[in-house]
Amino acid sequence: MARHEVRLPQLSMGMSDAEIIDWYVEEGEEVAVDADLVEIEAEKARQVIPAPVAGIIRELAGDSGDVIEVRELLCVIETPA
Repeated sequence: MARHEVRLPQLSMGMSDAEIIDWYVEEGEEVAVDADLVEIEAEKARQVIPAPVAGIIRELAGDSGDVIEVRELLCVIETPA
């Protein structure tokens, strides 16, 4: 198994952080490529971050209301090797 770290992308030039609005997945859940992972709000705009790979959610790195920095860990997806 391989671990894929999903990090908060910088969605605009001025973006430095984002608030987690709502998780659409839970730890242990299987996800497909492009499945909705989490809704974030940055610079007064909401956006959904999709899964870049298919696998099983092994770690969620924040709760609703938490503010995280660009490139900080959002979650870990475990994929078949």
